[in-house]
Amino acid sequence: MIKLHSAGEHEHVISALQSAVINGQSQPWMYEVLALSMELAGRPAEQIERVVHSLSDFGGADFQSMMYSAAYLARLDRRAAALRLYQQAAKIAPEQPEPYILGLPHARHLRDADGVEWAACGILRYGWTRDYAALQRDAENAALEAEQGLRRSGHAERADSLAAAVAQARQRDLLIRLEWSGRGDLDLSVEEPVGTICSFENRDTAGGGVLTHDGYGPQAENCYDEYVCAYGAKGAYRIRIKHAWGTIVGDRARLTVTRHVGTDREESLQKTIVLDRPEQVVQVNLPDGRRTKLKTVATFDLNARFDAAEFVRHQAPERTGRDGVRQAALEEFERSRDERVRRAGAVGFQPVIAVIPEGIQLTTGAVVSGDRRYVRISAFPVFSNITDVVQFSFVGGAGGAAGGGGGANAP
Repeated sequence: MIKLHSAGEHEHVISALQSAVINGQSQPWMYEVLALSMELAGRPAEQIERVVHSLSDFGGADFQSMMYSAAYLARLDRRAAALRLYQQAAKIAPEQPEPYILGLPHARHLRDADGVEWAACGILRYGWTRDYAALQRDAENAALEAEQGLRRSGHAERADSLAAAVAQARQRDLLIRLEWSGRGDLDLSVEEPVGTICSFENRDTAGGGVLTHDGYGPQAENCYDEYVCAYGAKGAYRIRIKHAWGTIVGDRARLTVTRHVGTDREESLQKTIVLDRPEQVVQVNLPDGRRTKLKTVATFDLNARFDAAEFVRHQAPERTGRDGVRQAALEEFERSRDERVRRAGAVGFQPVIAVIPEGIQLTTGAVVSGDRRYVRISAFPVFSNITDVVQFSFVGGAGGAAGGGGGANAP
């Protein structure tokens, strides 16, 4: 297969893979290679689209396979099919923002009012990425364009329905904003009724809260922290305000708590926080939150950029004592960020942990034929046993000048 592909014999590759599928010997990778070979051979886009759909069916129609297949279809300029797969992926993981963000451009290009409404409302509800402000502004613009297009075509009732859906998507159960002035930093954390804590270390929680901004002085436009909970759980929210470092003007800050944002029941409360203690606690009740189940939160974000300056700012030890020393260190760090050699994030030791199964394992797989008429189920039993375990320890490990780690020996 590799030799045929390297030789450019794409038609032969297609024939071989189709024969394997027809005879019940298909594997997930075959559909991916088959779609790629069809694309290289210039086959019609409809045939490639069918193969990509078969890849989703074979993979169990999980979130990852749906997103992968949709991206593949988008690459082939099959926008309508890609949009449908993004919508199916959103049904599997409704609070994941990726299907809505990736689906909006296709719905916009197709002038699909229903698709634009779905994507725009999804972004407004769940699109709390680091660039959420630009994403949500783009979603509102797309929804407004679709609404105006419907009105021009004489569908006023459908336009009103779209506008109402977008207005509902803008609603937030709880919005908390902490503002101050000065060359210092205040840290905002919120203990949610379900037991989760939203803070700088944990920006996105299963309780639905997101820390959308974590600022610090001296720039006035950056001196605020903001917490948003679009769908919050019922109960009491404990707001903790900690003086992290630096000088705060007047030793005071302003806390604004808004409930039911975007509804006719919206109410806002402002409170002056006197920083006479290292930490202040304010409790807010949300008796009618809309969240009924915990939110699924990713363990890490591959797209998130590690901001070393922000990390150093929060991890700066309190024993430094003088604000000027800390501020000078931060400024020096900012000046050195563009140097060719960066030592932030160097790894000294990186152990690799492997899991060795023991006992009896049974794996089953279902294979769908290319014409989707037959299903073949296979069982793969595995019998494994760990015969011996040898203990060893790591020793040594001197770092070099560049901050790298040393080796390890096993006696």
